Amino acid sequence: MLSCPTCGKHYPPDVQFCPDDQAALQADATVAGEILGDPLIGRVLDDKYKLEERLGIGGMGTVYRARHLLIDRGVAVKVLNQRFVEDDAARIRFQREARAAGRIQHLNAVAVTDFGQTSEGYVYIVMELLEGRTLRQILTKEAPLETARAVSMMLQVAAAVAAAHEAGVIHRDLKPANIFVTQSADAPSVVKVLDFGIAKLAADTLDEDDPHTLTQVGVMIGTPRYMSPEQCTGLELTPAADVYSLGVILYEMLTGTLPFNGTTPLAIALKHATEYPRPPREIVATIPEQLENVVLHALEKKPQDRPGNAAEFRNELLELTERLGLEHHALVSAPDIAALRTAGVESPSGRLVIDLSRLREERVLSSGANELTVVGQAAAPSVAANASRESKVIPRMEIRLDRRNTGRNLLIGGLLLTFLILAGSAAFFATRQGNTATPVVPNANASPSPIPSPSPSPIPSPSPKPRATPKPQKKKNSVMDKIKRIFKKPF
Repeated sequence: MLSCPTCGKHYPPDVQFCPDDQAALQADATVAGEILGDPLIGRVLDDKYKLEERLGIGGMGTVYRARHLLIDRGVAVKVLNQRFVEDDAARIRFQREARAAGRIQHLNAVAVTDFGQTSEGYVYIVMELLEGRTLRQILTKEAPLETARAVSMMLQVAAAVAAAHEAGVIHRDLKPANIFVTQSADAPSVVKVLDFGIAKLAADTLDEDDPHTLTQVGVMIGTPRYMSPEQCTGLELTPAADVYSLGVILYEMLTGTLPFNGTTPLAIALKHATEYPRPPREIVATIPEQLENVVLHALEKKPQDRPGNAAEFRNELLELTERLGLEHHALVSAPDIAALRTAGVESPSGRLVIDLSRLREERVLSSGANELTVVGQAAAPSVAANASRESKVIPRMEIRLDRRNTGRNLLIGGLLLTFLILAGSAAFFATRQGNTATPVVPNANASPSPIPSPSPSPIPSPSPKPRATPKPQKKKNSVMDKIKRIFKKPF
């Protein structure tokens, strides 16, 4: 009994390659009793790369965990299978994989650092060593994935494919087995796109490339379950072919199933070319309708009806993600200095302190993601009134100052505040001095007797001054009279 190292399915001994993944089948350890030793384990390639452990087997090569002896760093080495060493077309394709991957400089694409051929005839590619799981392994155990998680992964995959398209590379074999999700305890998961083994260099091709021989390697060009209709029928490929494959992968992540299945690769290819997929919401009802439309747009039969390349597909998906408020870890364009000044405050030392929550809010408002468009018949007046009352939002007023004049504004404000404090203090003391001076004037002109008489006051003098000044003194005498009466008659 043989099993596929990629998907884990079992096949009879007469089958050499997995019909789904095109991977070379291996003996099942539960039946064979033990796994045969790999002769390459422990071998050193070109006096630099020591192969330590076998990580996986693909259709064309075997991937090993290795160590770069000169710098003592872990790397991944992909060695061309020996049955292809004498095949010129296979070696050309293997070299083209290294060249295609070397063109792409992106965080979400696997980095290729070296390519070579040993004196013993081993052809190899050196790549960065990744720790984690393939998307195929994740889907096998956890599908369907939660919407935000699936979209976050697809945004990263689409970013890598968009970088490949910009570099003139069409992947042509996008599938979950070629998507790797790294795992780290102190950082978010990063998605890596692998295996550009059958990639097409659209900008220019190798001089040795022969399109007739490159298709005669013994493995199918592409994986039927993820191939576009034009790839299934042998038509000329454009970047839109990769967009179709991305749509199939996103469909599988959201629903846990593929849009088309069949017993043979030909049956699957016919369905891709002639049938329309079942809407994802019929399988998982919680999928947002707008997201379903994005998936079905990528699965259009004609290339011109889909997004033209992975960048357009990613922009469409990213806009919807921000509109729905889904969390993601995809890279977005960096904000300009004007946006940073709007969302930040300049410290006295001259540094700009950024409020990240406000920056996100500003970016959402500026992108138009908060706008809602209602299409349909007008509602009844009462219903419309209730809806307007419920949807009414109190706007928030913001006063923004010119960050460049912050110091001058603070200085002017401080001086103005100091002036107001001094002016108020002067007025207060002036008032108190006026109140304490007024009782002295009538004492100088009044009767020499210091004790006021309890009898009624005499007729005032016709002079205006005594008429205005006795009021505080009279009030004081009345208070003293009350005190005297209290002591005379306490009960």
